[in-house]
Amino acid sequence: MKTYDLYGFDHDDLEAARVAVEQALGVQLAPHESLHRGDYYRLDTVGEENFVLQRNFDPFYEELYKSEFPEISILFYVNGTERPEELERILTARIPNLRLLRRRTL
Repeated sequence: MKTYDLYGFDHDDLEAARVAVEQALGVQLAPHESLHRGDYYRLDTVGEENFVLQRNFDPFYEELYKSEFPEISILFYVNGTERPEELERILTARIPNLRLLRRRTL
C-alpha cells in the first residue's frame, strides 16, 4: 500500500527548508518552476516515492494551496511511500519546525 503524507514548515524560507530536507534524508531536490507553484523543488523516482517542496501559495490564483493550514508557509509532500513511519521519525527528529499535517494510505 502506498502512503501520501503532507508536512508543513512554520517558516517562509524555502531554501532553508530545502537544505533541511536534503540533510535529513540524504537526497538532493532538483529546482523547478511552474506557473501554479512558482519556484519549488522535487525529487522523482520512477515507480517509487517522490518528494515535492513548495510554498503554500499559488501565485497564479493568488490563494493558499492548503487553506486549512493558513499558518503553514511551506509544504513538503511525500508521495507514494511504503515507509511513512520511518520517514516521519527521521524528518520530525531532524527538522524541529516540521510537522506532519496529513496522512493518506491508498
